[in-house]
Amino acid sequence: VNTTSDAFAEVASGSAKVAALIGEIAAASNEQAQGIEQVNVAVTEMDKVTQSNAAGAEESASASEEMNAQAEEMKGMVNELVVMVGGSRNGQRADHLEPVHGPKVEPMAPASGSGKAVHKMVAHHSKEVNPKQIIPFDDEDFQEF
Repeated sequence: VNTTSDAFAEVASGSAKVAALIGEIAAASNEQAQGIEQVNVAVTEMDKVTQSNAAGAEESASASEEMNAQAEEMKGMVNELVVMVGGSRNGQRADHLEPVHGPKVEPMAPASGSGKAVHKMVAHHSKEVNPKQIIPFDDEDFQEF
């Protein structure tokens, strides 16, 4: 009877150890599950950021292409203006034309009595300016219109 009692005591002790080990395994499994869930959340967030960055890069590329097209268009317009202002004749600039200066304008002295400086502009006409000197267009320049 003593032997049986000792055997049951050993089995009970072994069962308690197994139960403790099973409890530790369960706790470790729960911790691993929580860790995996956190990794999953982090990967999901990284995916969202990656998609957002890709969309931003796509928008930037599109805007860049649009700006490039507008810059080319503006470059063409500027070239046309340079031709117009520079007085181009048959594709050559008219560099031989002298710049025309308008009438010289000087401010007047302050008006007496008011205490405030009144700037009157007085034009001194040195010579009459011919419009063709300022804007040297030929009839050929307007063929496009």
